[in-house]
Amino acid sequence: MRAGPTTGPAPRPAGLGAHPGMARAFPGGRATLGLIAPLESFSGDVPTMAGHLELARAAEDAGFASLWLRDVPLLVPGQGDGGQLFDPWVYLGALAAVTRRITLGTASTVLPLRHPVHVAKAALSADRLSEGRMLLGVAAGDRPGEVPAFGLAGADLGARLRESWEYLRHLTGPATTGFTSPLGELAPGVSLVPRPPHGRLPVLMTGRGGQPLEWTAEHADGWLYTALAPEQQRMNTARWRRLTGEPGSPGYKPYAQAGYLVLHDDPGSAPRPLPQGWSMGREPLLELFKTYEEAGVDQLMVNLRHNTRPAAEVMAEIAEYLLPHFPAGEPSGQPAR
Repeated sequence: MRAGPTTGPAPRPAGLGAHPGMARAFPGGRATLGLIAPLESFSGDVPTMAGHLELARAAEDAGFASLWLRDVPLLVPGQGDGGQLFDPWVYLGALAAVTRRITLGTASTVLPLRHPVHVAKAALSADRLSEGRMLLGVAAGDRPGEVPAFGLAGADLGARLRESWEYLRHLTGPATTGFTSPLGELAPGVSLVPRPPHGRLPVLMTGRGGQPLEWTAEHADGWLYTALAPEQQRMNTARWRRLTGEPGSPGYKPYAQAGYLVLHDDPGSAPRPLPQGWSMGREPLLELFKTYEEAGVDQLMVNLRHNTRPAAEVMAEIAEYLLPHFPAGEPSGQPAR
């Protein structure tokens, strides 16, 4: 729960300084709005990705705080859609080239299925190309049908995530030489380039990752979780704040929640059930999102795939009526607009 008004942006987690991606997505003490790619309303498992770069620019111009990409290497029947279709690292390169302000993040990279050296190289490249707008969300994965293709059937993915996380943290921190891990050895003098432009790369956990929450609170720079009812979310945020600190405190680390959003044509339309998300008109949605904000949620990340209306139309309505209540943060040195 919010401890009360803050006098300014909350301090960044230790070692992150004024990382633009963190500052825009998580100013501290209030909520922002983010989008989950693809920016498209579609049925079935595979989006068209039509006009996707133009929609990303429109999201930035509208003032959304962040755009998140999912890591879906394989399409497994019955285990979810194909995400934004393109490999997240290739797509992040394209997005870095066509945007200037919006935070870009993964939600999330399935860390046990990827080698941490490759993840670090790709994420640091995206952070440099985007001038510090990259946030690395990682997860243990929730699509068991993908795992055998990587030769990891029966593996302890939670343990592999911890090993990968430790290696990744070393690679994306201030120094990268002289490190030994079950996943590889970095000999003295061998280093990874490019280096993080803001000290180190922010790494956030999505879901539980097969770890105790205390482990995540100690090691992650933030926690991304799924949509829950406000009273359940309040319990989550309260526990997270006890472990990490309130906005404005030195230990503050952000908490975000992701869910599907179906926005009705009628602004006052009452809520309808939607698994892992929200379905209603903009007026009750604003009230609901304000309730989440008061409960301590730092960002509301929305996925528009289940809408029957075009995503661009839904984005425009959110931008006009909701975004003024949840403005993005402004990194130091960047003018507000």
